[in-house]
Amino acid sequence: MQGVRAAQLTNLPQIDLPLPAAARADERAAPAYAAYQVNGVEVVVPHIGNGYNLLAVLRAGENYDAKLRAAFGAAAGARAVPVQPQSKAELELAAANPGAAIVSLNAFLPVNAAALFNREPNFGGPNCFNAALTAAGLMEPRKLRHVGNPEADQLLSMYFKKTPATSLKPGDVLVLNGGDHGVYYLGGGLIFHKKSYLKHHLYRIAKLEKAYYPEPNEWKPGPFDGGSPFNNAEEIRQTEAWRPTGATYGYGQASADENAKVNTILFLTEQIEKQAPNWAFAKNMGYFTERLMENLVDGWSALGKSPNPVLRAYYTRLASFRDQANQSIETELLSSPHAQGNAYEILKGVWLPRNDYSRSLVSQLLAIYGKDPAGVEKTLDAIGAKFEGSPLEQIKAAD
Repeated sequence: MQGVRAAQLTNLPQIDLPLPAAARADERAAPAYAAYQVNGVEVVVPHIGNGYNLLAVLRAGENYDAKLRAAFGAAAGARAVPVQPQSKAELELAAANPGAAIVSLNAFLPVNAAALFNREPNFGGPNCFNAALTAAGLMEPRKLRHVGNPEADQLLSMYFKKTPATSLKPGDVLVLNGGDHGVYYLGGGLIFHKKSYLKHHLYRIAKLEKAYYPEPNEWKPGPFDGGSPFNNAEEIRQTEAWRPTGATYGYGQASADENAKVNTILFLTEQIEKQAPNWAFAKNMGYFTERLMENLVDGWSALGKSPNPVLRAYYTRLASFRDQANQSIETELLSSPHAQGNAYEILKGVWLPRNDYSRSLVSQLLAIYGKDPAGVEKTLDAIGAKFEGSPLEQIKAAD
């Protein structure tokens, strides 16, 4: 600005450098946790790796139980439980509040959400809709798996009803931005969710409006990870709210053929829930299972059009299993740079395990298609000879 007189600057537009955003009155951050105001109580959410308890500070003469039961829709007996500080968040909170008790608020959460909070599933596949429906009690935390959009839509239509997103209640399941994310609404503006099917994304509690935001200590994709579905702080553009109805269903009308197909889906359910969490899907179920489930999603589409909602739910589970198979194989076999360059040979090596699982599955399918299950070994030979072919075609072509 040398040589410019002050008079020359008087009417120039002023450009102010942006200031740091002021902290919101209803939230506070610390190195090991974030804190939010919920019905007049400061609720502390440990960051990733800093503890498994939702927390609060309780001073002499204070009792937050009634306020928290109301905020989270918890049972009448739910109460804050004092903890001996051990995790980083608990120790940090205790150091900042000498003489006060540090209490766990997990009793105010749905039991399944409390069991999973801040934990990693340890395998690829379990996703946002699985997390939301598990928190809602429709699925079990010890049987985690992928739940695709078709299955989520079917289960929501059966056990929930749409409700205005402007009047949320604890227990609502929220479908965000046209179905690319699903969360469980805890109450008090907080949600329970898992950001994606990637094993690196933990089960978290966050503010609803920050469902897509990166969090402290959160995994970030490396150069060979192919990106993350949640690299940016995307905003919520659309919210669809579903409220549980308490509906229950009997099995309903089904033909003998439909019953046989459902029994095969139940067999696959048992196998996937056993093998996928143990990183044994590829070894024990094989790449042929993924291709076969692609075949069955196409070939059994009539189940998805049945007037019986239970049969439709079983059919949509097949599509979820197809995706779980893909994600398990990707995680178990193809997640390293070396593997990505040798995918063909690696997949060929696990195409068809000859074991009790493959024999039982193919025998069931032979019977469904009117073939003699005694021909299972010959059919397995045919499937094994057609790497990346259609296993269902070989089953249908059996003598």
